[in-house]
Amino acid sequence: MNGFEFDEVGEFGSDVDVDNWAREHNLDPRDVDVRTQTNGRKRVWVRRGATRMSDIELRNSRDRGFT
Repeated sequence: MNGFEFDEVGEFGSDVDVDNWAREHNLDPRDVDVRTQTNGRKRVWVRRGATRMSDIELRNSRDRGFT
């Protein structure tokens, strides 16, 4: 990650799931950082301020998890 601050969003099952979620929230791909875990799932961070989701919505997303 670069000099921007990122918030962890959570885990997704695939790159397609990440892409769909990002498009749903009108995120520029440059604002999303995706890392593949050893189990194949994708852990995702989004640049702070890039989404219209509140801190509470981001936290709830992490708590609920993603499929």
